[in-house]
Amino acid sequence: MSGALHVPRELLEKYATSAPRYTSYPTAVDWSKDFDPLRYPELLERASHSPEALSVYVHLPFCAELCLFCGCNVIISRSRSRMDTYLDALENEFAFVAARGVGGRKVRQYHWGGGTPTQLSLAQMERVQNAFNRAFTLADDAEVAVEVDPRVTTTDQVKWLAENRFNRVSLGVQDFEPAVQQAIKRVQSEEQTRKIIDAARAAGIPSINVDLIYGLPEQTIDSFARTIERVIAIRPERIALFHYAHVPWMKKHQNVLETDRAPSSADKLTIFTRAVEQFQAAGYVYIGLDHFALPTDELALALKERKLQRNFMGYTTRRGGDMVSLGVSSIGDVSGAFVQNAPVEAEYLRLIKERGFATHRGHELSAEDALRRDVIVGLMCNGVLLKSEIEARHGIVFDTTFAAELTALEPLAGDGLLKLDPDAVRLTDLGQVFMRNAALPFDRYFAARAARGGDTGRTFSKTL
Repeated sequence: MSGALHVPRELLEKYATSAPRYTSYPTAVDWSKDFDPLRYPELLERASHSPEALSVYVHLPFCAELCLFCGCNVIISRSRSRMDTYLDALENEFAFVAARGVGGRKVRQYHWGGGTPTQLSLAQMERVQNAFNRAFTLADDAEVAVEVDPRVTTTDQVKWLAENRFNRVSLGVQDFEPAVQQAIKRVQSEEQTRKIIDAARAAGIPSINVDLIYGLPEQTIDSFARTIERVIAIRPERIALFHYAHVPWMKKHQNVLETDRAPSSADKLTIFTRAVEQFQAAGYVYIGLDHFALPTDELALALKERKLQRNFMGYTTRRGGDMVSLGVSSIGDVSGAFVQNAPVEAEYLRLIKERGFATHRGHELSAEDALRRDVIVGLMCNGVLLKSEIEARHGIVFDTTFAAELTALEPLAGDGLLKLDPDAVRLTDLGQVFMRNAALPFDRYFAARAARGGDTGRTFSKTL
């Protein structure tokens, strides 16, 4: 992206809608109902024959307390015995996956998510890592990432992470303002945050990611600008700026948040545009959607070279051909099918004990699904769709197959958000902000949901 980005308010208001984030296509709410979960072993065995590298995700759901804004699948507990029982099941799941042969593929992307992985003790973290090492082998250039909470993470844990080849640490900050932290029940000082970041850097961990959320109670335009100034001073390699998703019908605890004390829609638009300006002025590259990175970070370099990738773990440069996910509620992508483990702890534990795997639903991609995923993810990652590449990969004529979609994109082209060239669809710099809007016309499931009168606003997060 060249130069400073100005985002006109009228366009923000015009295109502010609800849409999927497209970490997958089709999104989980649109998966078919007739997938047989017992097919998972077969999918793993089929995946064992692929020469491609692999992605592995491990869900460690425990948190000491519940943050009111949280939309993740978490277990609020400080019980070590409960965690050990969960890790017993996780070890068995690792062993089951390894026995299907997929562990013979090198792992190029490995991620611990949560919950709060560092809520585990060092000994428990060792258990998880040993289970992984028995099942898989890391590639030499693997991205090894972990989510941490500075309030519970120790410097000894950080040293252990570095010793075990973790090379990216992601920290939730959300907002440094005390009033906001009190409102969302996540009190975390800048000193606590800096201590863990400094420890990570001292231990040789090269990449730090900081998560921020705007649209929270007690936030103002000026207060959030101060938070951004403090984050910029820390200089993390990556920053994720999320719009708060208020879904109390899915996450009951969010009902406690006093949303009437949150910034107005107009103020949220100002917060977002000002944040973009601040990050760009500080030298960060706007990757798109809600991510920023330093120009030397591999995300920024991959964007420049059109090599950016995306999966359930978000933007990456090292996505494997398949993604094996372990733990309660985790979602994988194996042999052309999405698979999800049971989302409830008791059910996960029961299924692992009974059959060694906990898959409870999934979706096998059709040829059309694969085509549209290629288009949507390509647009979301690199801002350009080269028609010849899509045609060669899927055996179609782009302009014929997507005639209606190209027509639907004409208003976005008229507003300067993209260019409809004879050989390509290209997002402009301004269009990077609206990439979810540009992806929507290619989503046949979203169109069908809207045609049925489905409430997309209650299903998907706001684009801005």
